[in-house]
Amino acid sequence: MLNSFFYLVGQGFKNLWNNRLMSIASVGVLTSCMLLIGAALLLSVNISSVVDALEDQSEAIVYLEDNLDSDEREEVRDGIVATGKVATIEFISKHDALLSMMESMGDDGILFDAYDDNNNLPDSYRVTFHDVSDLEITVAHITALPGVYSVSALTEVAEVITGIKRMVYIGGAIIIGLLVAVSLMIIGNTIKITVFSRRREVNIMKYVGATNGFIRLPFVVEGISLGIISGAISYGIIYFAYDYLVKWVSSQNATWFSQIISDLVPFAEVSQYLLIGFIGGGAFIGLFGCVAFIGKHLKV
Repeated sequence: MLNSFFYLVGQGFKNLWNNRLMSIASVGVLTSCMLLIGAALLLSVNISSVVDALEDQSEAIVYLEDNLDSDEREEVRDGIVATGKVATIEFISKHDALLSMMESMGDDGILFDAYDDNNNLPDSYRVTFHDVSDLEITVAHITALPGVYSVSALTEVAEVITGIKRMVYIGGAIIIGLLVAVSLMIIGNTIKITVFSRRREVNIMKYVGATNGFIRLPFVVEGISLGIISGAISYGIIYFAYDYLVKWVSSQNATWFSQIISDLVPFAEVSQYLLIGFIGGGAFIGLFGCVAFIGKHLKV
């Protein structure tokens, strides 16, 4: 039994060589599909990383009512933190707010020096959030807290960021799903052509009593092998292409390029998942494509 199994596995590898032109064509097309899948995944991951960075920079300024003592300010702070959405919170006194405004105006800031003793700016909290998807609700909750005069937050920007994230997830899933379907069709057509070219051999095997599993196994091995080879090649190309892209972006002098490179996901963080995905996904596509199509086109 074991000898038969190894014989059939060997036949599967032999078929790859005997049908090498078709195998090369299949690996080429499958590699192209898997490269597109990998590129779509990396693009989605990096867009999400950039959007998350924008999220981290999204902040709200909570202006406090006048004449709050330290205990009342602390109660407001506790109420803001209690929303469960706060990443960081920083108290800004009216004196610090005036100094910040003066610094932002450069040399003209000295004109406000006389207002230090008669400062009408309010105390405030600068707040950043973990997730801005429900920023409008969070801002409304903070605004209703006792001691809060008003809240300044770019809720429209938060809605745009949330929309971008949603589009990335949905669009990435659709693209990857379509590419996987195309890959399955490629494997299936390869198996169909292989079965057709070997139909006489298959008929002879059936006449001498070969079981369905005996006939199918070499095709299964062939499909899985094509998938694994394509996955390995795709991973290697993605590895060097991503490394080149990161180096190229980092070599640019533009400020916004510098911001992009700082938010790109290092390849080391995703390399293990990509390798497993490419090899495992390639094997699965090969196996599933073979199993899905061989029963229809191989009458045993």
